[in-house]
Amino acid sequence: MDLKSPGAVGKTCDARFVQRVLTAEEQQALLRSDSPDALLWAFWAAKEAAFKAVSKKCADVSSAPGRFRVLFDNPKIGGLSGCPGGIEDGRVNTPAGPVRIRAFFRQDHLHCIGTTAALDDLDKIAWGIGTIPRGRKTKPLPVCESTFVRKFAKERIARHTGHDEKEIQIQRDHTARGLGPPMVYCNGKKADLDI
Repeated sequence: MDLKSPGAVGKTCDARFVQRVLTAEEQQALLRSDSPDALLWAFWAAKEAAFKAVSKKCADVSSAPGRFRVLFDNPKIGGLSGCPGGIEDGRVNTPAGPVRIRAFFRQDHLHCIGTTAALDDLDKIAWGIGTIPRGRKTKPLPVCESTFVRKFAKERIARHTGHDEKEIQIQRDHTARGLGPPMVYCNGKKADLDI
């Protein structure tokens, strides 16, 4: 999450949005925070990571963020007190069960990963952060973002697995509820990888 983007700055002032996406306890944490915008997006990123993790196991789980409760292990959430480079672990209680999360805080962005497996599995997750080039746009921004993210993920997967990047496909299959989560295929066969 780019904390400097115009849509992110000052979003805590949007009471309707805050009430829709946060639990009452999370809303109270915002009021006590030295960095409420960063905390709002930390809660949001944790909920997004948790939803993506549980929706792969439980396709009918609700995506309503207000039904996901974020609990960081450090109640003061040190990474949000003006300390760039913080890492915070925690969990998100979802309608489909708990998800362990790890949030990475930087001065201008944050990133969150999650797993339905054990806490130490977070150490096994290969992850990365990239910057979308802002050159001449030939496609709408969401299309550019999606294309960039898929290319970035394919590069990381190729490095991690030893496959050629051209052998890797990332696709979302159609389900009864619409498009499912992204899946990794190598040479047309579903890979034993989760993204």
